[in-house]
Amino acid sequence: MAKGLPLRSLLGILRPGGFSTNPRGINMARKGSLEAERQAIAKERQALEARETKLRESERAASVELMHKSVLGKAPFERVEAFFAALGKLGLDEAEKRLRAS
Repeated sequence: MAKGLPLRSLLGILRPGGFSTNPRGINMARKGSLEAERQAIAKERQALEARETKLRESERAASVELMHKSVLGKAPFERVEAFFAALGKLGLDEAEKRLRAS
């Protein structure tokens, strides 16, 4: 007998529900709980994706609101269009760099 472990503990390991497995090596009770955990994670992932989508929509609405309040919102359409075309050619990083320098 192993030192330090009572006989009762050793017998509990060999009983069904202990560490014993079916012929495929899968504990059936554990298999069900693993599937339930997978489903719970999938549900949380879907909820998170919905929250992220809602956040992106809120950010876009806030961007539009900022633009309307800014000087761009008051400028004629042609100038705003030309500004964004120039911004597209420069790239956002370069445009920010040049604006900071001025």
